[in-house]
Amino acid sequence: MTQSPNDGPPVAATRDDPLLRHLSERLGGPAGKRLRPRFSPTSILLGLTVLGILLSALTSQYCRINGWGGVGVYHAGCYSDISALFSQRQLGDAPWSPLVGPGYFEYPVLTSLVAALLAASTRFLLTQDLTMALGWSTERASLLYWDLSFAAAAVVWLVLVLAVMKAAGARPWDAAIVAVSPAVIFGIGINWDIWAVTALALAILAFGRGAHISAGVMIGVGVSFKLFPLFMLGAVLVLALRRDTRLGFDVFLRTLGGAVASWLVLNVPAMLLSFSSWSEFFELSAERGAGYSSPWHIWQLIAEGRGGSGLSAETISGLSLGLFVAACLGVLVLGVRAKHPPRMVQLLFLIVASFLLLNKVYSPQFMIWLIPLIALAAPRWRDALIWQGFQVLHFWAVWMYLAGIVGDQDPQHSFDSALYIAAVLGHIGATLYLMAQVVLDILRPERDPVRHASRAPESGAAADPMPASELR
Repeated sequence: MTQSPNDGPPVAATRDDPLLRHLSERLGGPAGKRLRPRFSPTSILLGLTVLGILLSALTSQYCRINGWGGVGVYHAGCYSDISALFSQRQLGDAPWSPLVGPGYFEYPVLTSLVAALLAASTRFLLTQDLTMALGWSTERASLLYWDLSFAAAAVVWLVLVLAVMKAAGARPWDAAIVAVSPAVIFGIGINWDIWAVTALALAILAFGRGAHISAGVMIGVGVSFKLFPLFMLGAVLVLALRRDTRLGFDVFLRTLGGAVASWLVLNVPAMLLSFSSWSEFFELSAERGAGYSSPWHIWQLIAEGRGGSGLSAETISGLSLGLFVAACLGVLVLGVRAKHPPRMVQLLFLIVASFLLLNKVYSPQFMIWLIPLIALAAPRWRDALIWQGFQVLHFWAVWMYLAGIVGDQDPQHSFDSALYIAAVLGHIGATLYLMAQVVLDILRPERDPVRHASRAPESGAAADPMPASELR
């Protein structure tokens, strides 16, 4: 993998970002030109990530002590699909059932593999005396399973921060948005989404360094965890269709070839092993109706409140897909018609954000999907913090709303529908605001903070090498 031409002296975040520059005035002012930091950006960012990991672990202490059952998990904000699935799908007794059945496990192959490996590890460790001595027991096997899953996710989080730091080139400090992200702190223990997010970040890094086949391979890996890394191919295709970049259609084909090859290598064995287990994810995606926190769910709530019946699952699926296709066409027109070539990650951000807004469900952990894309596409700390503030509001709103549905407590201990709807609309509005900022950056490249850090020419004309800022 070649070195990015944008890897130069790091941009001082306290001089570049308006919010950080303002806040730094209380701590001695922005970093000076002669600053000689004792620690490298890598060590500081990893240290910040370790701090984020510790804070994330603390947010789940109620559930680690009291278990993941009952309405208390919602009031404490530590609900986890990971521990719930371990118990409900009996992974302790049949750890390999996500891959071979007969149990039901509605996730792509690599997520199923991670879940199975962690379940098998849990089963093995519970037979060891040392494990019992450290406080885990067979009566609470889900605790050990969650702890192992969280530890693995913590390592993946460190890799994600390093990948974003490298992909950011001369702006390594933008990776701090990922390292100390409240969205990741609250969301990493819910599900396995961090694995797909990291695979996508590695694909972005490889693509930015010209390793297009490797980028495609990581896209295939990411799709085998979750669907959304597939959308990177759309962003690459938009740039390949322009005539003023060095990204010809052959680049798209190499990226596509790497993605298809890796996806087949990972998925064909799973199909042969148990096609019914492999296909459960796709069947669920096609058949499910409106899920919590999606605009479709809000539509259903409002319709039911007025005495209506809402939309059928088939209608919601058709509308969701149709609107997402329309959004992708809009990104295509924007990317092709823009005066200057957009950066690939800007287009990718718009596609993924559109998918999140129009999808049939918006689970709380989905907020993790956009964090590295914000750091690379729109690295403004004020906007990133505003967006994450609305995400954290939604995080608590959906748990309190669910507590009111499944629990038996006084109304003051839960959110009613009006507050929940307001929080959902807030997270939708915040995402639309970020999308508008990215669109403005594409139409007016001079306001894009990433381009300011590029030492290469910004024109992207066919006669010049394509700037790394446009590759990423």
